Amino acid sequence: MIKNIPNKYNYDMMLETIDQGFKGEYDFFYLPIDFKVISSLMKNKCNMGYAFINFINSRTIGDFYRRFNRKKWESFNSEKICEITYGRIQGREELCKHFETSRIIQQTDKRNRPLILPKSNLSNIHILIEKQVNFHLIQKNKVNETKRNSN
Repeated sequence: MIKNIPNKYNYDMMLETIDQGFKGEYDFFYLPIDFKVISSLMKNKCNMGYAFINFINSRTIGDFYRRFNRKKWESFNSEKICEITYGRIQGREELCKHFETSRIIQQTDKRNRPLILPKSNLSNIHILIEKQVNFHLIQKNKVNETKRNSN
């Protein structure tokens, strides 16, 4: 788990930062976004200050820890100090199980959902999540179409 992320960091910036030394080393990444409505015209859409990451090989954790833990973030002149900790939920499969019933899976923008990188053998959970995402998108489109037709 990555903590104390400056709120202005977005999904792409976080992946770019992580990929500088760890591209291809992880199979799960999720940066929760705050969708709190600030006003009738605007949503917050800032990150919540933490992210989940799962490494393919546990030996990578030490290098990641040394690179980021107790280091200042390079962008936005933030005073926040990165903290790397173990998450309550461990492993790609368990993270997938945890998020498969979450509302975040229904988000249409992929950057608001967990990034689940496929293995050579897709797990049943990964396939289930993809099916669920597609189902929710179809249902959402049907509801929107019904609303448009009734207006």
